[in-house]
Amino acid sequence: MKKILSVFLCIVIAICTTIPCFAQDEKCNCGEPPIIYVAALGSGSVIRDAGTENETKLFRPETGEVVKQFLPLVPAVAKLLADKNYDDFGDVLIDCVNKVFGDLTLDGNGNSKPNVTSEEFHPESADHGLDHSYYFGYDFRLDPVENAQKLHTYIEEVKEITHHDTVRFRASSMGGVVAMSYLKLYGSADIETVIFQCCPLQGTAVAGELYNGKLEINKDALLRYGSQALPALDNDPVAGLLYILIEALEVAGVWDMLLGVADDLIANLQDRIYDETLIPIFSTLPGIWSFVPDEYYESAKEYMKLDENTQSGLISKLDFYHYEVQSKAENILKTTKNTGTTVYILCGYNMQRTPLVTAYKETSDGTVDTKYASCGATCAPIGETLPADYQCKDERYLSADRMIDASTCILPENTWFVKDMLHCKVHDGHMELYNWMFNSDEQMTVFDNEKYPQFLQNDVVNEQLTPVKNYENNVQRMWDIVKNSTSFYNILKFLFTVIKSYLVFA
Repeated sequence: MKKILSVFLCIVIAICTTIPCFAQDEKCNCGEPPIIYVAALGSGSVIRDAGTENETKLFRPETGEVVKQFLPLVPAVAKLLADKNYDDFGDVLIDCVNKVFGDLTLDGNGNSKPNVTSEEFHPESADHGLDHSYYFGYDFRLDPVENAQKLHTYIEEVKEITHHDTVRFRASSMGGVVAMSYLKLYGSADIETVIFQCCPLQGTAVAGELYNGKLEINKDALLRYGSQALPALDNDPVAGLLYILIEALEVAGVWDMLLGVADDLIANLQDRIYDETLIPIFSTLPGIWSFVPDEYYESAKEYMKLDENTQSGLISKLDFYHYEVQSKAENILKTTKNTGTTVYILCGYNMQRTPLVTAYKETSDGTVDTKYASCGATCAPIGETLPADYQCKDERYLSADRMIDASTCILPENTWFVKDMLHCKVHDGHMELYNWMFNSDEQMTVFDNEKYPQFLQNDVVNEQLTPVKNYENNVQRMWDIVKNSTSFYNILKFLFTVIKSYLVFA
């Protein structure tokens, strides 16, 4: 009897111990694989001496700390204006930059200093669906391939905690670089959908030209860049007043004077700034190198003075990303799509890109050039249209405003363009578009939903995306904007547009 009882108890214990295992193996049948937001540059804090009394956030640094470190520039600027001694000013500027960014430097193998680390990301909750994204951040300095390996681990953790076999990506900005590296290393078997939002899939001109020393500050570009950033202040009266100030300084000739000073700084200090701060720090960061487009890459390695003897490990990492990921974007994207993963690319246009380099006329989302984010679109220069005699090989892919020809993209039927969209600034209108993409079992195209044609106008005030229209002039366009949003800023901009148009034709 005791034997029978013992056997019975053993069977019960065995069954009880296996129940959690069976429960663990149960798959979630919600029909909505978890979404991983592969975040942008700066998504993961970089910290010096973590866990000690000297712990300091190196990136993104606290605003107060940055202001404190750059305070010596105030008297240095006053002194420069008085005595024109550029070397003295350069000493102060270079010292300030090195104090703030110097510890971000990586070694000859592209590795961080032992006391400089970054936060790690791990999923904590099993909640998932369209209204919940898992956040994957990373150290922006590192090789995108290394960050892709960390993303792979993160995906496995998300799959385990949610009981799903696959996940979905929404990659933003530099997150697209990491996502492309992941697809190169691991393929797309675990990825149902990937959305690339404002991603430098083929680089950015600002990185390519900065890494080649092609500096230029253009006044028109600077004014456009400043004006387009004002609505992001979320304070309409302040935005309007700053707009008046910008225009008043232009009439008074102040901008010309300031740009003259900037030109003198570039002429007198460019070599020192590169040799003493930009090259020692930023030439060592594989993450930033991933933004350098193909046409700039080899000359950039020479200009930034990479040393085969002391930096062979770093160069190897740079070359792998450039030649096996960025340069093979077409193969990676088409292979991903052909194996059943749905792929969507969204990029902004008609915004002034960072006005620091000679390629300031490239249309963009304010950060990433549209031609690189879209993987190949033919774009008119900022504020212009394609020539009247321009021949588009497929008119279906030509924007109504004649600023973009998407027929030259790698995936023209899966690439959307949002006019006047600032880099990665999304609202409910964007999220509705993304949800439509995520909810589609099949690969959708720019022709499948009349609400979301290929070319969309960004309406920030009403948080919606509408089809792009063709306006005869800027006055007509601004009138349409001011009708939908009678903000102080928009009214002022409309009035200034009318005045400027009158002066041109007068």
